[in-house]
Amino acid sequence: MTSVKAISSDEVFKTWLKDANLKTLEKFFKKKKVDFKREHVSLAETVQDVSKFIIVYFEKNVQAAAASGKQSGGTQQITAEALEKMRFYNFGSKKVNLATWKGEKQVPMYNTLKEIKCPTCNGAGGIKCKSCGGIGTLKCTKCEKGKGKLNCKTCNNSKTEDYKVEVVDAEGKKTTEIKKIRCADCHGAGVYTCPDCGGLLKIPCKTCSASGTSPCDKCKGTGVLYEYAIMPVPGVTQKKSGDIFYTKDVEKFIDKKSVEDMLNSKDIKGIVITNPDDLTEKRLKPELNYWTKDSKKVCDDAKQEYKDDVKKGIVREKAQIMVFPALQLNCTSVSGNKFEIFGIGVSENFAVMDSKFN
Repeated sequence: MTSVKAISSDEVFKTWLKDANLKTLEKFFKKKKVDFKREHVSLAETVQDVSKFIIVYFEKNVQAAAASGKQSGGTQQITAEALEKMRFYNFGSKKVNLATWKGEKQVPMYNTLKEIKCPTCNGAGGIKCKSCGGIGTLKCTKCEKGKGKLNCKTCNNSKTEDYKVEVVDAEGKKTTEIKKIRCADCHGAGVYTCPDCGGLLKIPCKTCSASGTSPCDKCKGTGVLYEYAIMPVPGVTQKKSGDIFYTKDVEKFIDKKSVEDMLNSKDIKGIVITNPDDLTEKRLKPELNYWTKDSKKVCDDAKQEYKDDVKKGIVREKAQIMVFPALQLNCTSVSGNKFEIFGIGVSENFAVMDSKFN
């Protein structure tokens, strides 16, 4: 098996330097009291380290993908309060480019939003209070056995209180006499009216504020719900698009749309396979001449997506899968700015892009 000639960091850096904006280069690399020239920027001083990775790419039919999602996602019902937390979409008669649309494929549509009567409370907003059964009162538990009265705690239901009176006789001897006086707290009744229920044996239900009804949990007391449909985003599509897979570490610097645009704009060469099961170290490493810890996950993700899309008719069976060698050059300028340079492809045919160089 003949291996591809992967790009070198020197090739990537030279190509990047040749096309880099001169004013930005000067801002990043000009030294004091020295007239700046492009050739003053050197790989040895700029590139701090180099990482190797792979990019897996295969085409899919976007129109087929759109067709597979045409079924409505159904309807949802929410409360009036929840309306403010929702995001609705209203496309009118316009369509979006599905190839560049970054949102969900199916979204809540504003023009389908309608008010409906709450089925739980039938639009009343309230339901029979579960605590009091709808009567608005509860049995007073404080005096339930006392029939609206409570024993006086001062006289202990005796109706009188004992008052001690000191008496001294002619010989100076002291004695204590007990006088029973009507209890001042209960006025001699021995009991007093229950302060909780006022002697009525019933107390207002706190749950429903004695109304007999509680707010409906379903509609939160408004009597209405809001129903809306979840529908596919209306769009126009490019005939072809692609799925791109590479390590998440690189995704922090270059987005997949930029990579796809670059791959589509140039005829970049790579390893061509037609069987997703060939996305393995055994098959690819001899041609790449390297294999990183992230390569397996990238290939596994691409393989699963490819097979799923074939089942959906989005990707035709045995469609080409391209595997590209790629480099990430982590750079630091004279002024201390950090940026990245990326090279994708093989030695005789590759593309270069950068990140944070502005």
